[in-house]
Amino acid sequence: MKESVQLAKRLLQPAASNRIGFFLLAGIVGVLVALATLVLIKMILLFQWLGYGSASEERFAAIASALPAWRVIVVPALGGLLVGVLLMFMQERRYHGIADVMEASALNSARMSARSGIVAAVAASVSLGVGAPLGREGPAVHIGASLSSVLADWLNLDRNQSLALLGCGAAAAVTMSFNAPIAAVIFALEVIVGYYTLRVFAPVVVAAMLAFVVRDAAFGNTVQFDLPEFDLVSLWELVPFALLGVCGALVARALIVLSGTTANVWARLSAPIWIRPAVAGLLIGVVAVQLPMVLSIGYEGTLQALRGELESSLLIQLLVAKLLLVGLAIGSGFAGGVFGPAIFLGALLGGAFWLCVSWICVTWLGLPLAEQGVYAVVGMAAVASALLGAPISTILIVFELTHNYSLVVGVMMAAAVASATMQQGKHSSFFRWQLARRHVNITAGRDISLLMTHQVKPLISDRYTTHSATATLGELESHMGTRRQRLAMLVDDNGGFVRSVALSELVSYAIENGLDYTVASVGQDADYSVTETTNIVAALQLMAERQLEYVPVVDKQDDELTRLVGVVYKSDLLAEHYDVVKRAREEEFGIT
Repeated sequence: MKESVQLAKRLLQPAASNRIGFFLLAGIVGVLVALATLVLIKMILLFQWLGYGSASEERFAAIASALPAWRVIVVPALGGLLVGVLLMFMQERRYHGIADVMEASALNSARMSARSGIVAAVAASVSLGVGAPLGREGPAVHIGASLSSVLADWLNLDRNQSLALLGCGAAAAVTMSFNAPIAAVIFALEVIVGYYTLRVFAPVVVAAMLAFVVRDAAFGNTVQFDLPEFDLVSLWELVPFALLGVCGALVARALIVLSGTTANVWARLSAPIWIRPAVAGLLIGVVAVQLPMVLSIGYEGTLQALRGELESSLLIQLLVAKLLLVGLAIGSGFAGGVFGPAIFLGALLGGAFWLCVSWICVTWLGLPLAEQGVYAVVGMAAVASALLGAPISTILIVFELTHNYSLVVGVMMAAAVASATMQQGKHSSFFRWQLARRHVNITAGRDISLLMTHQVKPLISDRYTTHSATATLGELESHMGTRRQRLAMLVDDNGGFVRSVALSELVSYAIENGLDYTVASVGQDADYSVTETTNIVAALQLMAERQLEYVPVVDKQDDELTRLVGVVYKSDLLAEHYDVVKRAREEEFGIT
């Protein structure tokens, strides 16, 4: 077995070094991730069967509604308890998802932990199987990206190749989850990779197509939502579609606020991590007794909303309940994605919005109006594009889920307005909000993000001399002349760093005041320094603020002593900046 693994490695490593061979690697990733996603789907159904006695994503609400109320309440609570226990095995006490894949792509050279991916997949299977009102695309993308990262590590691929494989894994996972290969490719490039080039695009397409083949073999080439053909009645409806886009952004923003508020309340209560999903599951079960459609992904309720089959009162009740419970589930630690809830909330929002528009425009103004299903489809695009921060992917995936291409104008209008409205707030998407809560910034651009991963440690120079901090200017000038150095680091009797003095500063001060003064009146004190782990961006910012050409590197061993490590010069930092940006451009445009 070991010999077979080593043989496979020897065969695949040379293949990865050329573009045609890399297509083979992308295809392998596509198949492996598709199979892993298939296992995830089957595990969700397994836990649903264990909890509710039957297994069907499309009939989850019908199955739950036929059971005794106590079982509908107890199953999510027990599932939440298991999810909470699994949380204790996570180093960061949280489950990973698409935001972590984005972080790995932008900041961590496309490297991810296989262990976190496996635990998150198991937790998501439990969460969705017992009825947590979340989606499966987040765990699927994460496990796909984790598998890609493990393969890249195993083959010792460089950062560019690893990033391409990360996109392949994400595209394959989305394809397998939604039967939407075109949207999957654009999603991988738009959200995960962050740019579009042929060097990445081609292998991502290969991975998505192979995943599509696996899905077709497993489930057949079926449409997720089988709907009648919808048509726009009049172009004047672009106005309400734009307003629906604004409403979609508000719903997305409300979900973010609810999720954050729930997490903050749990933190203030100091409740144990493991109990939080159990309490949330109990509340979800209580609501599900009356509104079983809030359970799990919600495909059954989404389809009914798209077909206009929900009564007005039920439509609004589901919209409010689903929104509150999704925020509760996310903030309490359940594992799952947000795309499934987004399309359900969007369909409900669109249906409710149609009720208002029809009352005003048809009853009062006598204007023609499309049927309710049209607004439900457009609402899906509005909420999903705002929540995901991926309008192009959302537009495509809505079409691939519904096969209603006649609504292209309305869907594009709502998605564009929703995304633009979301951009006006503090966080442009749900994933950016998740990253911001962990103080991770990937919005500064790929160049800055790459620079922030580079520490000053490799650039530390010894082009300086050290001297006593009690010396006079004359003594220091003589010392620097003897050592032929233009920079001096001054230390106290214990060897602690006190301040730095450049020769130009010393000469300028001596011309005006003479050489008898102590060096304490010249240069920069120890407060203006960095450590070995300071990133290049922070070091350059400090230099810009103080107009410095250098900055000391120190090691603060304790409160009393600051040990001098060395110095970094602006010229060296700028040279490294150039090299990093150059590598980024080569990565984006495929220059070798």
